[in-house]
This record gives sequence, C-alpha cells and structure tokens, in this order.
Amino acid sequence: MESNKLKEKIRFLAVGAAGANVAQMMEKKGYKAYYVNLAQQDLDLINSPNKLHIKNGEGASKNRDKAKEVLSESIDEVLETLENQITEKYVFTVFSLGGGTGSGDGPFLSSVIAENPEKKVGLVIILPSMEESLQTRINAYEALSEIIPLKNSFGAIFILDNNKRKDKLSINRSFAGLFDSFINIGDVPSSIHGVIDIAEQKALLETSGVAMIHKVAQNEQSNLLATINDGIYATIEPNKKIKYIGLSQPEAKEDKGAIEINSVIDVVGQPIDTYMGYGNTETVLYLGGMSFPKAYINSLADSIRKEQEKAEKAMEDDDITMDNINFLANRKSAVIEKESEKKMSARERLLASRNKSK
Repeated sequence: MESNKLKEKIRFLAVGAAGANVAQMMEKKGYKAYYVNLAQQDLDLINSPNKLHIKNGEGASKNRDKAKEVLSESIDEVLETLENQITEKYVFTVFSLGGGTGSGDGPFLSSVIAENPEKKVGLVIILPSMEESLQTRINAYEALSEIIPLKNSFGAIFILDNNKRKDKLSINRSFAGLFDSFINIGDVPSSIHGVIDIAEQKALLETSGVAMIHKVAQNEQSNLLATINDGIYATIEPNKKIKYIGLSQPEAKEDKGAIEINSVIDVVGQPIDTYMGYGNTETVLYLGGMSFPKAYINSLADSIRKEQEKAEKAMEDDDITMDNINFLANRKSAVIEKESEKKMSARERLLASRNKSK
C-alpha cells in the first residue's frame, strides 16, 4: 500500500524522556524510532536496540546549559551515529520544551539534521502546563526562542499542549493515533471523487509551520470544526494564516453530512491549496503551515515575569553578617596553632629533652 511506503520513510527521533514516551507509542503502531538521552536510566527503560547514551551524561536535571555542554563534548560522535543510524528521509524529532535534555539538545540536533538536503525534518514538541515550575516554563520559552527563527528550515511542527488535559500521556496517545490515521488515508480504495495521494501527503508533511491533525468518526463529522481548538494542540492563532488543508472523509454520496471545504476555510483561513479525498471510514483533517501560538508564548512570558521578583529574592544572598562566638573552639584552635608552631622532629624533641636534663 502507498501509505505503508510512506511509513517506511519516517523515523521518530526522541530526545529526552518525554520524547521517548511519544516515540514508543509510534513504534507500537509500526513506525521506526531512535532514542537519545543523557540519562542511561531512562534509556534502560526502553526495550529497543535503537538508542544512544550521550557520553558522560547523567541526566540534565532541567538544566538546558548542562545538556548542551555535555553534548558538546561528543557532538561529532553523536552526529556521526545519527547519520549512520537514521537513513529515512522524514525525521520527526520529538522532545519536551520544559525539560533539560530534550529542551536543551532537541532544537540543535534537529537543525543540524535539517542541514542535510536529503532529509525533511519535522518536530513534535511538547508545551508544559502553566501550572508547572518556573524553571520548566523558562526552559520552554528559551527553547521556543531557538526554534522559531529556524521554523522555515523544518517541515511540519506539531505542538502538543499539556494545558489541554490533566493526563499528559493521553495527549501522547492521541497524537500517535492522529498521525497514524493521516498516514493511513492512502489505504482507502480509489474513489471516483478522488483521494489524497502519497505525493500530497508528503507535501503536507514537508510544509513549514505549525501543523495539526484532527479526526472524527463518520457519524460525528458535524463536531469536527467546532472542536478544532479543544484538542491536544496549542490553540491556533486567530490570524487565519494557513498554507494547506488536507481533508479526507467518507464518500460524499453515502454521507449527506459531508464537510464542505469552505466551512473549514471559514474557521482556519484561506490556504494556498487544498487536498481532498473520499472513501475513508473516518474524517481526517490536516492543517499545515499555520503561525506559532503567539498568545500562548505571550502568556508564558507573562507568567515568568510575574514570578521573576520572587525568584530573584529566593536566589540572592541574605545580607547577614555572623560573628564567631564559639570561644571554646577558638581556644582549641589557638592551642592547636601554638602546638603546630612548636611541632618538632624526633631529633629536635630528643635534643630538647636532653637540654632540659642539664
């Protein structure tokens, strides 16, 4: 099948523990994955030969600078290993923005792989909840500041938002199912109304900018557009900037409730082009080339600034001077100092005793 040919050309590169969780779910659906981490303990939990421990790494403890420093010590070796191990054309780097290893090393590794003209690199990045720690949110902001200037060198960027659900793992599971449904739309029988072919799927995956995949069962199509911002992704920007729309749904003649492409455009904006397909058992909507979630990024920055003064006070040295009032210890120290001054060799002690006896 054509979609299976596309699946064989895709590799998920997980950087850090959170990325590994997503990649493992993709592996269960038949995709290839590769795991990179500073922490050997995290890699030991993964039942796969396709993993790399960054030399001298013991974990990053949410320290992005530490993750970069450790990686820099063996960067040539790491890049050579990735080049030899990841031969697929489509590479989706998966990592959390709030942690240490993924947030610190994920953007850089993605950008280096993307320099290869034979590779198409996409991202699956995970936004932290606004309820998470200050350090986690600062990490996310800094990681985004590195990714956004490079966005045009990447293909599709899927932004999973941990603010959308309390159960973070369910977000990862949902993404795995959505991505797989999009890849599998090529498995439907040919329709006289047309299908989204593998070339169009590739075009969507290669389109730079923020991407989303949504789907509903055949009898739930009317709910699709109303729930676009209630899914697992960061809320789309209201500017309605979008490059491409892909819509695959059941045969129009069998389902009077088929979604009209104009109703999608009314919600997300006018694209450069649309790809339409029919004959699927469910409705799958792909939105590609959208803007980064500026509203979320601004909220993230505001939440950090609100805690800045409090954090700086916690980190500054207290202006307290302590006197040394332990006179007993002082006396002992003085005795020790005098004794050390008088400390003599065995010969000197012998001569001293001899002189005393005279």
